Amino acid sequence: MVDVIQELGHLKKLAKEDHNKRFNRLYRLLRQESFLEIAKQDIAGNKGARTPGVDGQTIDDITSNQITKLCRELAEGRYQPQPVRRQYIPKRNGKLRPLGIPASRDKVIQSGVALILNAIYEPVFRNCSHGFRPERSPITALRQVWSAYRAGATWIIEGDITDCFGSLSHQVILNCLRKRIQDERFIDLIRKMLQAGVMEDGCYTPTYSGAPQGGIVSPILSNVVLHELDCWMEDQLDANPAPESNQQRYARHNPIYTRLQSRINYIRSCLDGKRPISKRTSPEELKQELRDKLRLRRDEPCYLPRKVVYYSRFADDFVVVLCHHAKQEATLMKATIAAWMHTQLGLTLNQDKTHITHWRRTFRFLGYELEGRQNRNGTSWLHLGVPREALRSVVARIKKATAFPQAPEYDVFNNVNAVARGWSNYYRYAHNISSIGSKLTTITFWLTLHYLGQKRRRSLTKLMRKHYVHHPKTACKALFVYKPGKPPSTENRFYLWHKAPSRLSLASMTTRYVQNQQAFIDTNWASGYSLQKRLETRELANHHCQNCGSTDVDLFVHHPNRLRNAKQAKRGSRNTAKSGMNQHTKLLCYSCHLAHHHGSYRQ
Repeated sequence: MVDVIQELGHLKKLAKEDHNKRFNRLYRLLRQESFLEIAKQDIAGNKGARTPGVDGQTIDDITSNQITKLCRELAEGRYQPQPVRRQYIPKRNGKLRPLGIPASRDKVIQSGVALILNAIYEPVFRNCSHGFRPERSPITALRQVWSAYRAGATWIIEGDITDCFGSLSHQVILNCLRKRIQDERFIDLIRKMLQAGVMEDGCYTPTYSGAPQGGIVSPILSNVVLHELDCWMEDQLDANPAPESNQQRYARHNPIYTRLQSRINYIRSCLDGKRPISKRTSPEELKQELRDKLRLRRDEPCYLPRKVVYYSRFADDFVVVLCHHAKQEATLMKATIAAWMHTQLGLTLNQDKTHITHWRRTFRFLGYELEGRQNRNGTSWLHLGVPREALRSVVARIKKATAFPQAPEYDVFNNVNAVARGWSNYYRYAHNISSIGSKLTTITFWLTLHYLGQKRRRSLTKLMRKHYVHHPKTACKALFVYKPGKPPSTENRFYLWHKAPSRLSLASMTTRYVQNQQAFIDTNWASGYSLQKRLETRELANHHCQNCGSTDVDLFVHHPNRLRNAKQAKRGSRNTAKSGMNQHTKLLCYSCHLAHHHGSYRQ
């Protein structure tokens, strides 16, 4: 394994030293058993790795013997990817997004291909690309737009590609890969992945274009294709120019501003007694002239405008900031970009989402509301705001998490904390996060308090007397419940999210990787498998296997079969959840758990 890791590092080093180098012998690296083991470990912790494909298996079902078999199939050229399973998930606008879920054995191969492609392409990707890349996030893309506004933005082009993943031409993808890869066996493997087809409702549909969303290798392939757009924007349209040298900056000095500053310095030196005051003027006249000059200086920029273009892209969304350009130039650039993308990449701009916006008007990018503001001295800056729809969305999710009084308290508090904390951490760069966060804190408190009142059948006043105290770290009053399986005490309190994080400036580099992902709401309590019951079982068993007494192994909570009988007898979630909390669970090691299930248990 050490040799495989060293080989990946060697690929990165070669790609960084020579951006025009073409790589070979990649297929030989991929078919090594140790490399596929690393590829499996790389995706084993992902939530999607436990989603079965058409084979019905998860990543945990891929054993060492199956990886050995995969290596043999790759070496003999007999490997053929299975069709992806089509599944639809809701989008933020209410529509459905199609996902293609590969089979588990194909996930391992795709993970290996993604590791190799990342090693080759990550050193050559441009700094304007921020989507699906390590150490980059929507915040880094917003930071680039924020710095562009300070350069004097005038017009903004909001770009959105129509069905980017679904409309990528397979031939375009392979041609882009051939610019850096000359191993045709590796290229042909990627072609097989793209043309594996789709299974939906038991029907097979061949794929002639696109990379399925949900595939492990799809994000890097889309970045490989859109890297051509990044290079064209920066090399042909001179977007994202290098910082000015001191000589270039001094050449843009505003002569009017320079004369005003010189006169202001002369008047101040006279009033300070460093220079004699002319007999023709009095100190009062000089003071009045100083006030007039200072007022005129505020209306003049220190430097003459610099005509530049800035470009930032996150996945298939991009923003072009034109500084000191006319609207006609922005319109021409939009048409030029659309024509080039259609001709060279076969992609189409979404005309309903691609707009030309004045820099003072508000537009949406990566979940934020962006609006240009101007200081009195003419300096432009970017104001970030939280959209109302974003607040409504998170409130709806918190309502969903607190809607069922039969849900265990610890599960509800854990879900609410995950949703509120993740949302507020992403929007902590907004200028209005203080007021929005305070509003969300209040809504979260009352929704959870009403849930707790219905759960315990007690008045809100009585609950607040015992479960509403000062948090020891924040010194703010917060709602709490006691951790399951532990005696009630001050140390065993589990507090509700009650304080929004302080605002961070985009100039701050303390947080680089922040993704706008919705927190997963755990609803296993509705099937009788609650987090609260699991923690209670672990605490009562003192983290020992209750069958053999093992401690230094992975332990699992065993639920007896009568939970299944309760679900069959009464389908309501209230009865199932109540049965799950009342059942006598056990904490067992893997071997003992497997014996309880007669050898058919899957992790």
